[in-house]
Amino acid sequence: MAGITAKMGGLYAAMGARRHGTADGALPRGFRRARLCRGRTDVADQEFNFEAEFALLDIGATSSMLRAGCIRPSVLVFTESAGVEAIALDWTDEESRLRALEDARRYARSVGPAAYALIAHVTRNGTAVAYHLPGATASPANEFLAVAMFAVDGASRGVLYPLRRSVETLSFGMPTVVDAGSIDWCPLGDIWANPYCSGDLVRFLPRERAVDPSSPLWTAIVELTRMRIHDDQPNAEEYMAFLDDLRNGLFIVAGRHPHDPHAVLLKPRTIYNPLGTITVAASRILMADPVPADVEQISPASDSHDAHDARAQKVAAR
Repeated sequence: MAGITAKMGGLYAAMGARRHGTADGALPRGFRRARLCRGRTDVADQEFNFEAEFALLDIGATSSMLRAGCIRPSVLVFTESAGVEAIALDWTDEESRLRALEDARRYARSVGPAAYALIAHVTRNGTAVAYHLPGATASPANEFLAVAMFAVDGASRGVLYPLRRSVETLSFGMPTVVDAGSIDWCPLGDIWANPYCSGDLVRFLPRERAVDPSSPLWTAIVELTRMRIHDDQPNAEEYMAFLDDLRNGLFIVAGRHPHDPHAVLLKPRTIYNPLGTITVAASRILMADPVPADVEQISPASDSHDAHDARAQKVAAR
């Protein structure tokens, strides 16, 4: 089973899961009555209001968590053309979790949103964050409901609600609110200043280079590659392809820097790699060929309120 994402029409349609299994991905009732329009929230004819949307997001996420006792990790994308769309995340292991989060990020950047949000049930120990699917057994220590929103104008906010569980009830402790700086538990980051995702092909800007041609490192790399071409003729094309990409500034995105939200990790797209992984500022590169998001569309069964409470489809792994 591979990690996947599912894009659902309808406001927060995949956010929660009922405690007794009557629904997986139910729509928070606090939003249904006022904000649904044919399976999605229609905000196309009004300006995005960060404070208002975050308040509604916060109410919906907290009420769903209290009602269900768990919540499905979801990314919500706010666009002028389509309103609000929810991307429900699912995975089977750590590798597929990383792929699911990266696919959600790819989809969010592809639609050019006014903002996006992340809702998740997490446990946090220092810098280590674990994300939980509905039904998972989370450690009662350092357990949180995490809500974050980021906007194209640079506005951001993150809230961590400590969870307090007893035999019969679930309650929240005093939340931690972050309005500026890095929200380190949100792995999607700034999709506008740094839109690059793993696997994207990027190109350095004119007059920018991965390695300065006048440097000793450039000379050493060229000489090493020249010797490889002479000594390994069957793979000469691979070595020449590396030199061409180095000269033209073409690289593959290996990831984003874990501590600098505006830095990207790059590697050559050839198997031959005398450079290793290099860290560069996102402002120094341009997109050459982005990897598309692997997202499957799930549409509401009808426009009725009951349809939005129906069990969400399970998406088969590719």
